Amino acid sequence: MAGTAAGARVCPGCGAEAAGNFCSTCGAPLAGPSACAGCGAVLSPGALHCSECGRSVSAPERKSASARLPWILSAVALAAFSVVIALLVQRNSAARTGDMLPTGGISTGQEAGAAAGGASAGGMPSMEELAAMGPRAAADRLFERAMTEHEGGDFSRAAQFIQMGLRAYAGVPAEEMDSDARFHVGLLQLLAADSAGARASGRAILAEDSEHLLGLILLARVEDFAQDEAAAEARRADIRRIVEEEGGIPSRQEYEAHRALIERELEGDGG
Repeated sequence: MAGTAAGARVCPGCGAEAAGNFCSTCGAPLAGPSACAGCGAVLSPGALHCSECGRSVSAPERKSASARLPWILSAVALAAFSVVIALLVQRNSAARTGDMLPTGGISTGQEAGAAAGGASAGGMPSMEELAAMGPRAAADRLFERAMTEHEGGDFSRAAQFIQMGLRAYAGVPAEEMDSDARFHVGLLQLLAADSAGARASGRAILAEDSEHLLGLILLARVEDFAQDEAAAEARRADIRRIVEEEGGIPSRQEYEAHRALIERELEGDGG
């Protein structure tokens, strides 16, 4: 084979004499490192790895700062969004009175008064308290807030907390969804005009205890929504009978949490 002209190389693809960065005959790339950056061994033309140590000939391409910028901005935006959501939850969470049971519920008129006249003396929950809440506790807090806003007449804000509460209860573990939690869900569903869902929640309560006052109250309100006065009165008659037979409202945790509501039903004011 004749000598190679000065500045020319032998193409690793077709063996033809070539110069520049690419072979003019087959188009194979001619440029590349001549020695391994790892061990210093001479590299064959067009080699992808060193034949001595196996090191890759071409180093991984490092993305420029401009190429990484969208990912950096996305991370910053996500962090900022998380902080804003946490602050909104802290600002919008209702205060819990000192003697309120962990099951939640509106047991007195204090919460409605706080919605109309400002925050109650209990103050807002801290960020640490919110972070420490389990799914059930957080769902109960949203239920309380939805009921407070609704009873206070702020139906726009109530609608927001109603949907947040329903989503929160959907994430509560099944073993924590007791009759009280189902009652909360049913009331939220009824406020959201989902009477079918509220009816199903009431029936689920009564399936476990056919004389559970909260299940009967929920179904009475569903019948009110459906404008079936006879069916609603039949449910309330059952409530009055049970309380009379028990000599008063039975001592159960969920009944204590909703005592004011039960008493309103007994007085004939379902609200």
